[in-house]
Amino acid sequence: RATDKLAQCKPRLGLSSALMRRREETNYNKFLSFNNLVERDIGKRGEADKQTYLSGYNRRKDLLTSFLGGKCRECGTVQIPREKYCVNPECNALDSQDVYSFASQQGTVLTWTADRLTFDWSPPAYFGMVEFDGGGKLMMDFTEVEEGSIDSGSRVSVHFRIRQFDPQRGFRKYFWKAIVED
Repeated sequence: RATDKLAQCKPRLGLSSALMRRREETNYNKFLSFNNLVERDIGKRGEADKQTYLSGYNRRKDLLTSFLGGKCRECGTVQIPREKYCVNPECNALDSQDVYSFASQQGTVLTWTADRLTFDWSPPAYFGMVEFDGGGKLMMDFTEVEEGSIDSGSRVSVHFRIRQFDPQRGFRKYFWKAIVED
């Protein structure tokens, strides 16, 4: 049964917010490439068979689709991914993890790099270590990065995006990517 508090619940980001955050792509070659209208040379690194492990996806769907980590009931340490043991070396409690959502958390870039050798549809590939507000660190891909807009200490939010495409099996792999906040 719904209560009066339902009216107070408003989504953080809706369609209008997403449209306001959009970034216009003015490079026609990128437009053609992103929409598979030209044949691309993806190089040796892009040709690797990225097999889709549906059983592994099913086992970790809480992390992969909902971006859930854990919070230790014993010491309060927040970690991602959630595992059987607490990562705090003073605690190491077994089976002590309560579900903790990182999907709405913001974080801070600790380290980052722009890799021009790794295959990416919009090179260079940006990735680095993100520390989330409230705890937890994770090495993440960054997306929608304008050159010069990222640095250590930059604030980021996470968004569910296509990470890879498996053309042999027609499967899109989604995961959470960090976007630098303005």
